[in-house]
Amino acid sequence: MLKITPENIHPTPVKHALGFSMVELMVAIVVLSIVTTVAVPSFISLLNNNRLTSQANDFLSAVILARAEAIKQNENMVFCHSTDGENCSAPPAAGWIGWLVHDTIDNTPIATGFIRSEKIVVLSSPNVAGATMNGVGHSIRFSAQGLLRSGGANNPLNGVLRVCLPGADLQNNIRDIELRSGGRARVTSSSAGQSCPAPANPA
Repeated sequence: MLKITPENIHPTPVKHALGFSMVELMVAIVVLSIVTTVAVPSFISLLNNNRLTSQANDFLSAVILARAEAIKQNENMVFCHSTDGENCSAPPAAGWIGWLVHDTIDNTPIATGFIRSEKIVVLSSPNVAGATMNGVGHSIRFSAQGLLRSGGANNPLNGVLRVCLPGADLQNNIRDIELRSGGRARVTSSSAGQSCPAPANPA
């Protein structure tokens, strides 16, 4: 039988609680605030750039589709503003709400889409705004040869659709879809600061 004596008693080590000192906590808070100050604006800028690029590509794809269908089906195709996705209509003063591609035989919708964000503004240059089909402006037409024409008339059309993010702190807050009478379309970037002016016709 073990006899307990002062010599064979071993005290249990005291475990000290682990944690941050006040200095370490203050340093962590300062580092976190610096990272947040730098990262959050960059992340917002990235999101806004993606919104602009995605919406501009959406319009560009629709224009390319209208031209391709015109050539493929050997008939006129219309690309226009649409509020309901079924009929062409003039956009409100604030800008486009959606778009529509349809044929000119029975106005069958080929494709349709809407603006993806309420923050994005889409505006037409004068030539696009003045292009009419059946009395409705903002309606451009691709001939069976893939040429861009002004609505029901057979006049060559050169115009711009502007996708813009006003008030955004971006280096380039504008994406312009340039439309050429030969059927070519491309996207260019520019900046208007915090504003979003209507585009001019291309030179």
